[in-house]
Parts: sequence; C-alpha cells; structure tokens
Amino acid sequence: MNYFSELKLTMVFLIIFSAFSTTSIFAEKNKDSLFPVIEMLNYSDLNYRQLQEDIGFFYKADSSNKELPPLMFYSYTCNEDLNIFSIASQAGVPYDTIASLNRINNASDNLNKKVLLLPSQTGLFLPVKPESDLEYIELSWRSSLIENAKHIKINGTEFYFLPAESYHNVERAYFLNILFANPLPQGVVTSGYGMRNSPFTGHPLFHNGIDIAAPEGTAVHAAREGIVIDEGSNSTFGNYIEIKHSGGYSTFYAHLKKTLVELNDKVNSSIIIGKVGSTGMSTGPHLHFEIRRNGDCRDPSLLAPGLN
Repeated sequence: MNYFSELKLTMVFLIIFSAFSTTSIFAEKNKDSLFPVIEMLNYSDLNYRQLQEDIGFFYKADSSNKELPPLMFYSYTCNEDLNIFSIASQAGVPYDTIASLNRINNASDNLNKKVLLLPSQTGLFLPVKPESDLEYIELSWRSSLIENAKHIKINGTEFYFLPAESYHNVERAYFLNILFANPLPQGVVTSGYGMRNSPFTGHPLFHNGIDIAAPEGTAVHAAREGIVIDEGSNSTFGNYIEIKHSGGYSTFYAHLKKTLVELNDKVNSSIIIGKVGSTGMSTGPHLHFEIRRNGDCRDPSLLAPGLN
C-alpha cells in the first residue's frame, strides 16, 4: 500500500470516527453541511485535528516536490470575536487562501455568523467568472498560470486552484484597504465621488473623483509608486498629472498651481509631484483627485483609507 492510499484510509477512518463520536445534537445542528464541520478551532475538535494533519501532509509533499494529497474542505461558522486574520492563525491556513476561496474582498468585512470553507491546501482560488476588482486583478496577473490550473466547482462556483500561490503586494494592499495613500493629508475633502450638482451650472453631474481643499501652494504627493504617463494643462482641469500604477490602476491630479514631475518620471508615494492651485474650472484652491482602473473611475474613498 502506497503513501497516499494509507493517507486516504486514515482520513476516512478519522472522519467516520468523528461522525460517531459527536452527539446527536451536534449531528442535527450540522445536518445540512456538505463538508466536515469544525465547531472549534482547537485540538478538542476532531475535524480540526484532521484539517491540521491534512495541511501537514500538503506542506510535506509540496516541500519535497511530491504528488500533492487530495484537496479537502471543512466548514466553520465564525463568531463575533474573530476576523480573517485570527481565523487564519488558528486554522493554520493563510488569510489569502481563505479570502479567495470564500470571496472575501476586504479585511474589514464582518464575518460574524458567516460560514467559511477551510481547505486542506494553501493557495489561491480564482473564480472563473470574477466579480470584484480584486478577483479581476488576481486573474489578470496569472493568465499564464490558469491555463494548466486545476478546475474545481464548490457550492456552485467554478474556481481555478493554484496550490501554494499567494497574494502579491498590490493584491495584499487592496485586501488590506491600503492600496493608495492620501495625496493631500493636510487637506479637507469638500466634495465626494458620485452624483452632485455642478458648482458652475447647478445641474446634476457625476463627479469622477473627490475634491480636497487646502491652501494654495500646499504639497501634493503621489498616492502610490508609478510612472508619469501624462502631464499638461487644459481649460477644464488646469494643470494636471496622471500616474500609472501596477494592477491596471492610474491616479489623476488636477487644478494644480504647478507640476513638479515630467512625462515618464518614476515616482514613489513619498515624492511631491505638484502644488495645490485653482487652475482650470475651479472655485478655489483644491486638488481634484481620481483613481482609475483600466480607464474606469473608482471611488477614491474605498481605495485610500486616509481619505475617509
């Protein structure tokens, strides 16, 4: 009998043993679950023990480049005291693995009473049909990997599974809600993203960014590292700068008194790129700031926590 045959028998035995060891109340409570249920994230729970053994087998096989053991899933219902990081720590599964499998797009999401699936292998679960920005980023950066990725269906959702894969820096920053820094920390947000009445015509108009008021000449910083792809002036935005970032993102800074960078300059988030002004169609000194992804505007307050 080979290694994985013994492993499968061991898992079957433990799951059966677990089922017969639990009370009828426990069985009734979890009768609708399609997966072994973990009640507590500690070794007093038999299914938790099995998850830890499964993960151990995965790490051992992965580190020695051997065939990976079968991919298993366990169900756990969160309580109000836990967040994605405490669950990951106690379960022994990386938070990005849990987040991608359960389609959690933000570290601040409330998980109380949410039923999570905990896999027996680490990696990323990329939905075949992405819905959120984070899922689009994950897929777009791994197009070459998903060609040969394992294709699985869980609770009606189809995923590509990439064992041992993890978030890169941009995805991690997006998940932690720190993708962009506040370009004008000394300023005050005076107009938000979305529909508003135009200050010039009084008619409803969609505002593609946010306005941050500050004294004329206040330093404007790049919101993230990137490359200047446009810099100039027009009658609407006055003096402006656009910076391209990884992940398909760009940021736009307008109504500047002056610009301090040039086309194709590489910048980081600490560099001063311009000064607050009132050029173009402006009612006073302020910065008009936009965040775009593949040319489409996004709400800056959702991507730059310092703007909340």
